[in-house]
Parts: sequence; C-alpha cells; structure tokens
Amino acid sequence: MEISSGSGRGFTMLANNFFNIPGLTKFTRMIMELSEDLISVIDHRGIIIAMNPAVGKLLNIDVNSLIGQPMIKAVYKGKKYDAKGNYLSPIIETLETGREFKEVEKTIKSPLVRGEFICRTTTGILRDAAGRVAGAYSFDQNITVRRRLERTNEKLEEMINNQHLQTVLAFTEAIGARDNYTRGHSERVAEYAQMIAGAMGLGQLNQLVYVAALVHDVGKIGVPEHILNKPGRLTDEEFIKIKEHPVTGSNILKQIGSFNYLVPIVRAHHERYDGRGYPDGLAGKDIPLISRIIAVADAFEAMTSDRSYRKRFTIDYAVNELKLNAGTQFDPEIVDHFTKLIGYLK
Repeated sequence: MEISSGSGRGFTMLANNFFNIPGLTKFTRMIMELSEDLISVIDHRGIIIAMNPAVGKLLNIDVNSLIGQPMIKAVYKGKKYDAKGNYLSPIIETLETGREFKEVEKTIKSPLVRGEFICRTTTGILRDAAGRVAGAYSFDQNITVRRRLERTNEKLEEMINNQHLQTVLAFTEAIGARDNYTRGHSERVAEYAQMIAGAMGLGQLNQLVYVAALVHDVGKIGVPEHILNKPGRLTDEEFIKIKEHPVTGSNILKQIGSFNYLVPIVRAHHERYDGRGYPDGLAGKDIPLISRIIAVADAFEAMTSDRSYRKRFTIDYAVNELKLNAGTQFDPEIVDHFTKLIGYLK
C-alpha cells in the first residue's frame, strides 16, 4: 500500500481512496462510519488518512479537517510524549516502535478534549505489498463513562458502608450504656476477631469480621438490665432469657436489608463445635466460619475483663481455658491460631 503526500481536498480524496485498498471493502467503510468506536488510520509518516465520525464526535471537530495533518500536530498540538516520557498517542507508539496493542486500557489526553478519556485500545501496523510499513491503525473503545460510573458506584458503596458503620456503632453504644462492665466489649471482640482472621490468612474478610463482631451482642438490647448487671449466679429462667440474644440480634438485623449477610453469623456465635451450643445445635463446619472466630474472641475478651459477678482472669488462664475447650466448645484450628498469636504479643 503506497501512500502519497498531498493536502486539502487531495487528502480527503486520499482518505476516500483508502477504502479501495484490497481487503477494505464497502462493508468495512460502512462499519467505520457507523461504529461508536474510535477508528483512525495514519500513513508511515504519521499523517492522518482516515478517521471515522466517532473520533470527530469525541474531539468536537469535523474529522475531514484533520485529514492530511500529522496526528501529533492535529490531535496532540505537537506533543508526542507526556512528562514521564511516555507516548501520548498509542497509534504513534505502534508506528514508531512496532509495538501493537490488543484491547489494552489506555488513558489518553488530548488538548482537544477537556480532561482525559479512557479507551480499550487495539492498534496494528499496515504494510504494503512488499511488506514495508505503510502506516498504522487504531480501534479505541471509549470506556470513559463506564469507568466514571464505576468510580461513582464505588464512592456510593463506600458512603453507604460508612452509614452502616455508624448504625453499628450506635447499636454497640446502646448496649454498652446499659452495662458498664461490658462497655467496649464488642469493640475489643472485633479487634481480636480481626487478629484471628489475619493469622488465618483471611485478610479479605477483615471488614466483614469486624462489623459482624461489633454487632454480635446486639440482641442483648432485649435482655432486662437486672439480668445483664446481676452480680450473682443467674437462675435457669434468667439464663434462658440471656440465651435468647443471638436470635433477637439476628431478628433485629433482618430488619436492615443491607445487614442480611450478618444474620446467620450473629445467630450462630454461641454455637459449640461439639453441637451442644445454642440456638440451633450446629456443630463443626456447619457453624459459619466467622461465628466460630467470634466465639473464640468473645470468650477470651470475657475472661480477661471484669464482670459484675467476678474479676478478670489472667491472660495465661484464658489461653489455657481456650486450649482445654478446643474441639468441644471451640474450633481447634481457630484456638491454635489465636493462642499462638497471643503468645507472640505477650
């Protein structure tokens, strides 16, 4: 494909003749005309010989006015590289280096466009019958709007999550306000639970573990204060009332649609590994993993904190109790990870 030089109307004609090149049919031209993708063709010197209307729409310019001009001058105002020495134009990079792109996401900046646009770019070299480089082409799918929407959704999700967190904190504050001995309990359990998740290589669950642990005792809102703060041993009836809090908590969370994923976790945080827990008698791996993590963190925090009915136990005592009850009350793998972690921190 031999491409000659020219100017003005001659280059417009050259662009039209471009479609008569063997292999580029009338159908190909129709695709270029109708495509919403950005399609450009330059000759071996970087002169624009064809552009489709989608390019003109993006640049807010009649593409015929660009035909015959150097790509760098017409679209990039004479600048070939950015401040870091990278090519501004993928098609020019392909022409000059031979490097071709296949659906590579590129952020492209042009003085003709306010801001920047993001494209999924494919470029290639055009050769004449003798195999010599005659030019280059580019197909750019403009995904700028899509990426902006994704970023907007991410910000919206972050904002919603922050609102949820405020609701969670309000729950935990309400519980702590009713029982001075357990004030801060949920926050400490959340921290321990996160430590366990990290030790188990479950860093991707950190946020979920933390939020679930924060609300694990939300059902205690339904327990009378005289039971929560009772200094002596609970009666059977009072203990039954205490045992209702996982179900009460899960029912509260069901009312908040976005908290539904926490419902089974909160409901199961007092299940036992041997199946003798409550409320459903789940055993082993049937208990949600995060519930098993919270159970260990919850027990450790409770043993190492003052309560209305006793003084705190030592860390060594609490660790020993966890080990003694591994495989019965607690998941032994989780106990092993946590006790090793506590040993490192001591």
